[in-house]
Amino acid sequence: MKIKKLLISSLFNFKVANLFLFMFLLAVNITNAQSNSKHKEEEEEEEEHALINGKQVMCGGTERWSQKVLVDAAVSTINFTALPATVNSMVNIVTPTPSTSMPRYAGVEDKCYTFTCNVTVKKAETDNDYHLVLSDGTHTLIGEIPDPVCSAAASSNYVPQYTAARNFVDTYIGSGSYSSVHIAPVQIYGVAFVDPPHGQTGAAPNNLEIHPILKINFIPTTGIDAVPEKQLDVTLFPNPFKDNLTINLTSKAANLKKCSIQFFDIMANKVAEFDLPVKGKKQIAETVNTTQIAPGTYIYRIISDGKPIYDGRIISLPNNN
Repeated sequence: MKIKKLLISSLFNFKVANLFLFMFLLAVNITNAQSNSKHKEEEEEEEEHALINGKQVMCGGTERWSQKVLVDAAVSTINFTALPATVNSMVNIVTPTPSTSMPRYAGVEDKCYTFTCNVTVKKAETDNDYHLVLSDGTHTLIGEIPDPVCSAAASSNYVPQYTAARNFVDTYIGSGSYSSVHIAPVQIYGVAFVDPPHGQTGAAPNNLEIHPILKINFIPTTGIDAVPEKQLDVTLFPNPFKDNLTINLTSKAANLKKCSIQFFDIMANKVAEFDLPVKGKKQIAETVNTTQIAPGTYIYRIISDGKPIYDGRIISLPNNN
């Protein structure tokens, strides 16, 4: 009898031990699966970031993207004559309930507006757009400038306007994101756009934006006024170039690190990249041999620490060889 009880007790203990072992192994497998899933997500995020800074990039946006970068079927219906407005009047325009798939909305998104405002926030979005909060001190709305070397935007007829507007922002606000911007009032000109709400910083109550901004500049004044300080001063010469190109850059704010200049063709393919040595963390003065670049029109992009800080358009002429 004692032997039987002992056998039963041993069998019970064996089953309990196996149950605990099974539960332990199950917990380990779940933890490993979660870890692998997280690692995979991080790799996907890194791959997406690499694509954004690489070639043939689809700008990352998905909701009504063709309307945002002016490549949709109804772009020809836009009246580009600027209508005078204010931030207050913009946020009170009657707009439709936005849909992520609706075509360009006639009567609202086929108009361009111009108005004076202050830029209070600048965000470099994950899709590489520049997101600006435009304010009159009481009301706000969003203005965005597409990335000209994203494949969707690169096919737009308005790449020169995107480039010039982004360069203004980089020059007088700086590259990267700024939660508090303090520059002189600006004049904005661009196309009206109704964006589905998704928690955007500075969104207007009617979901209206200026997307894209086609021009941004300081308000013309008369008399003697202080010249706005440039945060970034960039010159490339000659333009057009043949065999060599000189890049001069001075940063007043951010330090420069691991800099390079990239060249993209009109289809947003990266065709060349050159390293740019940094002097004293704030300056670049470098001449690069460009004989490998075929004749044509390109967008150049200056990179610091993996992030774009300045874009421009440049022409390569046939070399003498």
